[in-house]
Amino acid sequence: MKHYSEFTEEYVQDICDALNEAEMYKLLGDFDKNSNKPFAPENFETLTVFLQRYVVKHIDFYNYLISRGLINRGRCPYTGERIDSSFPKWTFMRTRSVYVSHEGFKIMKKEDDEEYEKIMGHSGPKRKTGGCYIATVCYGNEFSPEVIVLKRFRDDILLKKWYGRILVKIYYLFSPYCAKRLKNKKRLNKFIRMALLDRIVIKIRNL
Repeated sequence: MKHYSEFTEEYVQDICDALNEAEMYKLLGDFDKNSNKPFAPENFETLTVFLQRYVVKHIDFYNYLISRGLINRGRCPYTGERIDSSFPKWTFMRTRSVYVSHEGFKIMKKEDDEEYEKIMGHSGPKRKTGGCYIATVCYGNEFSPEVIVLKRFRDDILLKKWYGRILVKIYYLFSPYCAKRLKNKKRLNKFIRMALLDRIVIKIRNL
């Protein structure tokens, strides 16, 4: 994992130590590569994956780490910059959040883009042209909890199966065009969210 600041190294190590002390890694499902083995900073490719998937997403991890005062410490996990609740935050299920600096938020977006390129073999659609994930357009934010749930399902389930990889590639052939057509169509986006995407997200969370 790349450490963007001295505080990043301290932040990640403290969280790994706390999770290992409580043997929280035993709560991970069999599909997770970190299941049943102690957490270590070198096991995570990026700080973004670490924050999103292991610090905030898992409610037991989050509640435990919050009780230890290890998540929101008044400094950005990326830069170490002093921050408060007026700064950007990444929120999951509208109840669990981690605050980052403005620069940290840019790094988070950059690492998400790099993850996309690594998985798909090419860079994602340029945001300035309106091309993006259909779910991102419908929810209005690429870091919305629902979009992250769908991305995790893509990474942890679909991309590990040959037919899943085919489905993902087909989806990304059409998604830029569809996303462009959906841009600024608030009523249609709301309908897609409520009639389709919200139901899919609920089913995925219950897997």
